[in-house]
Amino acid sequence: MALQKLAELAHSIDKDGIYPKELLKQIAQNGDFAVLKTRNDIYKAIENIAKISNICGTSGFCMWCQFAIIYYLINSDNQELKNELLPKLYSGEILGGTALSNPMKAFAGIEKNHLKATKVEGGYIINGNLPWVSNITEDSVFGAIALDEDDKPVMGVIRVGKNATLKSNIKYAALEGSATKSVAIKDYFLASSDILATNIYEYLIKITPGFILLQTGIAAGIIKAALDEIEKSNKTHADINSYLNINLDELKSEFNSLLNEIKLISENIKNIEPIRVLKARLNGSLLTQKVTSAAVLFCGTKGYFEKSHVARLQREGNFVLIVTPSIKHLLKEIAQVEAGRGCIKSWREKL
Repeated sequence: MALQKLAELAHSIDKDGIYPKELLKQIAQNGDFAVLKTRNDIYKAIENIAKISNICGTSGFCMWCQFAIIYYLINSDNQELKNELLPKLYSGEILGGTALSNPMKAFAGIEKNHLKATKVEGGYIINGNLPWVSNITEDSVFGAIALDEDDKPVMGVIRVGKNATLKSNIKYAALEGSATKSVAIKDYFLASSDILATNIYEYLIKITPGFILLQTGIAAGIIKAALDEIEKSNKTHADINSYLNINLDELKSEFNSLLNEIKLISENIKNIEPIRVLKARLNGSLLTQKVTSAAVLFCGTKGYFEKSHVARLQREGNFVLIVTPSIKHLLKEIAQVEAGRGCIKSWREKL
């Protein structure tokens, strides 16, 4: 029922900015988020993100946000925080997000970290502004990283409220219904009980590959939808489509290879080399770009109708290319790893 309603609302979610909060809660109540209990379950989460992204890329992105905060918690050594929040995130009582776009880019030397932490009794005082955090409303939580006085990362759960306020001032070409807000954090007290890890570098090494790999579910769902549109077009326009220098069987083969690689990485996520995750994520972006562009060509002028499915798929696909880590971020990180550097190597050296 939720999936049918989601399909009916997909255009309005994309163009009119309707945030599918109640549908996400229904999806949660169906057990879709509860599949992620340990790191070994990551492929189940990717499959569920793909299932929703196949219908609505915005909702698939929101699912990834929810799974990201769940992933932070299941990898945390803060048992009390896990006991409090995980049941509410699994059930959809709380919808949450991840504010790691800025710190991920900061770790890669692309921009500066926006949040500062000052140590006080019982925790930290956090100050700063986050340009965008998605899948959050006034009753949400999200994971965030601030730098302390010694530039050491401090990661914890921020609870939206008096000292962490939301502003709606962002307009996108797509994913308008993702509840993406800027967040002003002013003298926010991050209690020690809300800190996710005591050994921050060990923790970052644990969560980063899964955080990135989970995004391939968005790509997989959109790619499958675009391939389906190509096949649909060929039922009526196979003759003229045959002149396009695009082989559908080859695209399907590339997609199956990508899925197989994602599954293999998922099964070995605890010991996988980071570069393999980065390359799978990059290949997911590149194939999304290739297949959604091909779908527009196959569908022709129909792709320019206001409610065109393939036009939405291409816009959603473009988001896969730029969401952190973007293609250029991935290429930089891959180059650094191949040169014997990179974020995870740096964190390992600090252990």
